[in-house]
Amino acid sequence: MDQIRQKSNMTKRSRKPKGEKSKDRHHVCLAYLPDDVLYAILLKLDIQSLGRVCSTCRRLQSLAETDFVWTRHGGRRTLIQESGRSKQTECSYKEKVRLSYNWENAVFQNEVITRNQVKQMPWLQCDEAGLWVSSDQHIKYFSTNRHRGSKHLHTLRGVKHDITHFVLQDETVVAGCSDGSIIRWNKTSETPTFTHKVHDSHVHKVDARENLVLSSSTDNTVRLMDIDQAAENRVVKVFEVEDRVWSVGVSPDGRWCVGGTAASTEQKPPLIVWDLARLTKVCNLGTDHKKGAGVFDLKFESPNLLLTGGYDTILRLWDMRTFTCVSEWEEPFDYAIYCIQSDNNMTMFTGTARSSMTRLWDKRKTKPVSLYHPPARKRDSPVYSLAYDTSHLFVALDLSIHRLDFSMRKT
Repeated sequence: MDQIRQKSNMTKRSRKPKGEKSKDRHHVCLAYLPDDVLYAILLKLDIQSLGRVCSTCRRLQSLAETDFVWTRHGGRRTLIQESGRSKQTECSYKEKVRLSYNWENAVFQNEVITRNQVKQMPWLQCDEAGLWVSSDQHIKYFSTNRHRGSKHLHTLRGVKHDITHFVLQDETVVAGCSDGSIIRWNKTSETPTFTHKVHDSHVHKVDARENLVLSSSTDNTVRLMDIDQAAENRVVKVFEVEDRVWSVGVSPDGRWCVGGTAASTEQKPPLIVWDLARLTKVCNLGTDHKKGAGVFDLKFESPNLLLTGGYDTILRLWDMRTFTCVSEWEEPFDYAIYCIQSDNNMTMFTGTARSSMTRLWDKRKTKPVSLYHPPARKRDSPVYSLAYDTSHLFVALDLSIHRLDFSMRKT
């Protein structure tokens, strides 16, 4: 009994007043654990739980926001990679996963960059600082600051005929016109530095590599021009085609030139490949396609991969090593594909011939991921051109140019 009473007294003496913390007790905090242990825990969490961890303390936030933690979640989503604007709009992997939710669910805010008084067929190109837009006889340059909106900075002038298509090459802009001429400007100069009449009629598309310029036309030819040569020797080669040529492209390594035709008969191929080193025809692509399967737009994703789209409503991926079609995606509404864009990875965009409709595609899926309708006054316009970065999509309609901002956050 004496031992029991002694223990009871010791227990009473060890008790602390209510509300006073014991100095002998060791408190364990999650932030005190080593980084490798915390990473093992973070890799088990879902997206919602990771977001909550980021709101606890600075150390856990810095660990939870690393690309290493978010890579597992990004593999399941359609991430928009950079293509063309790169370093200015780079963002973390966590931010790309957040943005992918908005892209997949068509959560965006619309801004009208510019409006046209009459219907046009504008073309768009992005660089690291802003957006270039063709309009009548001009090419306008807009800054596209995320917080300040779009602002017109300057205009490339000095052309008497409509500009049908243009490309950006380093610090220059190369364009084709409706009278068959090719024009070049420096980006910082408003007047042309080069003008030369190449075709007898309307130029549809142009592409450029270093000093070489390729152009396609309704005069049934694709012409290769060296702009550094004297006027009488500038046209290096004329590739004769027995059909109108809607599109043209040069591979990134400068080996192949591909022309997309109207394919007006079953005997006329929709795609023709030329070897630029030998200046000879290599082969035809798509000879088994149905009549009228012309190619409106094409894009080289790499020296070996070519993406094409056109009248037959099918987006195709070609392997230039074997000259075969390796993948196909069909437009669900049976609309012709007017323009295409790609991040050279898994993401693709298509602009259709009707309803002002743009689709987002993932190469790993057979059906489109999402579709977007800019809130225009009329929804009967084709989408003539597309440009994008990780958080914005630029859409060219006949009467307006739109910027769809997918960087919105939940309120």
